[in-house]
Amino acid sequence: MKKSARLLMLLLVFALVLAGCGGAAAPEKPAVAPTEPPAAPAAEQPTAAPRAAEPTALPPTEAPPAPPKLKVVTLDKGANDPQSIDPQRAVNARDLELETALFPPLVLTSIETNQMAPGMAKSWDISEDGKVYTFHLLEKVPWVRYNADTGAVEEVKDEQGQVRYVTAKDFAYGFIRALDPAVGSWASYILAPNIVGAADFNAGTGSADKVGVKAVDDYTFEITAPEKLSYLLGIYGIISARATPEWAIEANGDVWTEPNNINTFGPFALKEWAHESSMTFVKNPFWPGSEGIQQPKLDEVTFRFIDTATALREFEAGSLDTALIPADQVKRIQADAALGPQLTVIPGTCTQAWGFNAHKPPFDNAHIRRAFSYAVDRETLVKDVLGAGQVAARFYTPPGIALAPSAAKENATLGMAFDEAKAKEELALGLKDLNLESVDQLPPITVEFGTGTELTAVSQALQAMWQKTLGVQVTLQQVDNTVYWSKQEKDAGQIFRAGWCPDYNDTSNYLYDVYRSDSINNYGKATTPDYDKLVDQARVETDPAVRLKLYTEAEQFLNVDYAGTMSLYYPAVPTLTKPTLKRSFSPFQVDYFWDWDLTE
Repeated sequence: MKKSARLLMLLLVFALVLAGCGGAAAPEKPAVAPTEPPAAPAAEQPTAAPRAAEPTALPPTEAPPAPPKLKVVTLDKGANDPQSIDPQRAVNARDLELETALFPPLVLTSIETNQMAPGMAKSWDISEDGKVYTFHLLEKVPWVRYNADTGAVEEVKDEQGQVRYVTAKDFAYGFIRALDPAVGSWASYILAPNIVGAADFNAGTGSADKVGVKAVDDYTFEITAPEKLSYLLGIYGIISARATPEWAIEANGDVWTEPNNINTFGPFALKEWAHESSMTFVKNPFWPGSEGIQQPKLDEVTFRFIDTATALREFEAGSLDTALIPADQVKRIQADAALGPQLTVIPGTCTQAWGFNAHKPPFDNAHIRRAFSYAVDRETLVKDVLGAGQVAARFYTPPGIALAPSAAKENATLGMAFDEAKAKEELALGLKDLNLESVDQLPPITVEFGTGTELTAVSQALQAMWQKTLGVQVTLQQVDNTVYWSKQEKDAGQIFRAGWCPDYNDTSNYLYDVYRSDSINNYGKATTPDYDKLVDQARVETDPAVRLKLYTEAEQFLNVDYAGTMSLYYPAVPTLTKPTLKRSFSPFQVDYFWDWDLTE
């Protein structure tokens, strides 16, 4: 009975549930829509329409942060295009400055300490006999290129889609290319004597596989030298001693350095190159940084190819963040209340000298050369004509270079300086040697120099000094900078503007590499066995005191006894910089842009 009652109750509940479900079904649509809604029964209230859900109150949101402002700097970088940013074809300090930001060397000179610091090599070992240098490279540093379509720096990949990393093989390729006579690298004369087998290969009498460079593994690069030298480490970081991308060079030939073709790996990548106008570098986010080459703080650097006079006008107009300025404007700027505090003048490590062609009369006579050199008042030149912090030079090598005789206090009275009496005495001896009765019988003399306001001022001052002291009138001939150095290399003038900036930090770079009789930089073509003997001995000597003594003798011979060159002054570097730019200043005139930063 109880069981039947429970069953009856369950059926009743089930029926009520079905009835409730059925009430939820939509009513049938009437055949004719009523014109008025029917009145609701008094006992019923119309069903209220469902209310829309109230929106949940959200906390006030802040506007998304604006993207950080790009740090972009614009500066001058000399008139005309660089000669090359191909490391194995680069020539001068400006080329070196640009290529170093794209193709870091194994090691480089620290601006702060003047010592060698790691670049692409994180460390190195030197064998006990001083001949084998083993460099341990940064790992997994990719080759990169700037993609103009995406506006981003991208990793370079090979045919299989794998990222190309900078390896010891890339350095071996770059070193061999720097020595290849078919490439004609300007700096091969520095590398060739300092790597086993390199001199023969560079001369075309040896093979590349006999050159003492080796990729031990992907990230270990080994160089073997024929002899122990105290400054070899610096040589292995010179302008041409860089890793270069074999695949890009083979694919594109001489135009591989154009923005669409170039592959680089340094702190910056090449974004744009408007030839003869400007070049733009962009930050490489894949550069990991090393002890000597930090990750860059700037996002973009644009170099304007303009001369210093134009650069000064552009800086004053607000178009440049920093600018190298003409020396003859320093005094005006120092007196300017607004510009004066923005001026920095630092001593450089370059030399401004004017050479003699010892094979062109009358400068094939040593007395005539000495007469012209003694007649130059260097102190007046730097103080009254230039007046921008330059230092009068008695020797060729600047005091900031390792083992420079000019830095030794005991040498303060040696070298060449203005002496009117000696100038006239040497002139008389020279005229006697040449069987001439007066200066009017000397052959016409032409002085050649490149374009630039400072060079013009110097040449005019020299012209006046020679006229006043010697009674000799010379003709000035300005040669466009684009062809000046190639002209001097082939056919140097009777007197020509020379000078030097360092490839590595040692006096050998000035005295051995420039003025040894067989040097390609010896434009005056002087043949001086006595001088060669001195610089050859100093080159291999390991005792610094003995090296300094030998270099002092060589300087005295070069500047006074033989008088092959007129060392005039050591240039200063006058630079204007906006207060918002925090930057380093390099005495080598090779700026490290990765150290720079904008404070606003």
